[in-house]
Amino acid sequence: MLARNLPRALPRNVRKASLRDRVEERRKAPRELVTSASPSAPISASLGGGTASSRMAARATTRTLAATPARPSPSNERRPSLALPTPTPPPAVVDASPTTDPTPPASRDDKRGPLVTLAAFLVLAVFAAVALKKAAVGLPAVESKADLLALVDQVGPKAKAAGAHVAAVALGDETTPNESDAVADAAPKLRREGHVSIPGGILVFPETFHPRADGAFDVYVHFHGNTSVVRESAEVAKLDAAVAIVNLGVGSAPYEEYYSMPGAYEDLLADVTAGVERRGVPHAHVKRVALGAWSAGYGAVSSILLTRKRQDPLDAILIYDGIHCGWEGGVLNPRQMKPFVQAAQSAARGEIYFGITHSDIDPKTYASSTATADYLIDAVGAKSGPLDPVIDAPSYLELESMKGAVAKRREKSMEPTSEARIGNFHVTGYRGETKEHHMAHLFQMGATLLPELVARWSL
Repeated sequence: MLARNLPRALPRNVRKASLRDRVEERRKAPRELVTSASPSAPISASLGGGTASSRMAARATTRTLAATPARPSPSNERRPSLALPTPTPPPAVVDASPTTDPTPPASRDDKRGPLVTLAAFLVLAVFAAVALKKAAVGLPAVESKADLLALVDQVGPKAKAAGAHVAAVALGDETTPNESDAVADAAPKLRREGHVSIPGGILVFPETFHPRADGAFDVYVHFHGNTSVVRESAEVAKLDAAVAIVNLGVGSAPYEEYYSMPGAYEDLLADVTAGVERRGVPHAHVKRVALGAWSAGYGAVSSILLTRKRQDPLDAILIYDGIHCGWEGGVLNPRQMKPFVQAAQSAARGEIYFGITHSDIDPKTYASSTATADYLIDAVGAKSGPLDPVIDAPSYLELESMKGAVAKRREKSMEPTSEARIGNFHVTGYRGETKEHHMAHLFQMGATLLPELVARWSL
């Protein structure tokens, strides 16, 4: 069969010798071509090139191999290859698995991973040392068992704080030790717009109000008066406090009756605290309280001084042309004046601040603010002296909220005529007998008593 594939021009003996040589070469040649190619693919397809005679010989060899049964060979016997030599290199073995490595090559950042981790632990160790050093400041020497127990009690809170500091650094909540103090002192984010409703009034947050980082804040509670005027006056005076403004009606009776109920004042402070907390101040709590009143609002202050449970941090009282009382036997009613007398005595001792302004208005049917002021001055043993209406006059405030409340030509400035001061008790008398003079005590509150409260709370 192979002889037919040789050229006919050659003699028969040459063709036989050539056939024997080719068969012998097939026996000695490697088998990679046959085994690497697909069983169903012809060998000629894998050879792909060579001369015409070699391609013919390859086809003949394929037919011979197909007709010859396979002979088993020992496992340690090397089977000779039947692949024919060819000038075309054998095909490369193709792996069916994907060529792309599922593991991505390591980047420069991955190579630096161990170094970054080590640096992070070193920084954390430094922060821990700093925090523990802060916690250990001021600790006493241990010389006995009692000292050791006292030391444990003292270190406990500090160690807990130090641990919290280190944990914050580890979690990325804190960047550097130097920034921790700044973060602790940072004021809460307060929403100032609008107001919060409270019983009988509103709670406002002036631009000058800045609650502390721990939630502590001061509050100024003002009874009776235009809300916009009170708020603007607090801002002009730079009062750092939440401002509660309560209006219950005309005359002092509604104020006296409402706050004569036990717990009404404490409920008001609780509502103020809740309002501040709702506006973004966590753990809000009142640090100091100042009670203020214009005109009939003094009735609320009078009842509060009588009914308060004395658990509130009352620190100041400001009355603008407003303390009145009835007459009894030709003198001021001592029962109605008693709460103010006690407050004036406390202020004279320096325990609280008590400021009063009064005009020359005489209501005839009841005691004027001038008469009640003189009564309190005598009660604390103070002396009243004259003031110059021009030289001693406070700065005149032209508030935006005043516009429309009173005609421009009827606006009155504050002209002081007398003053009495002892301890933290301060009374100033001003000229004027008209209702416009009376209103001036409200419009100019930011230039008279509020600055003294600001100075006290700034210490």
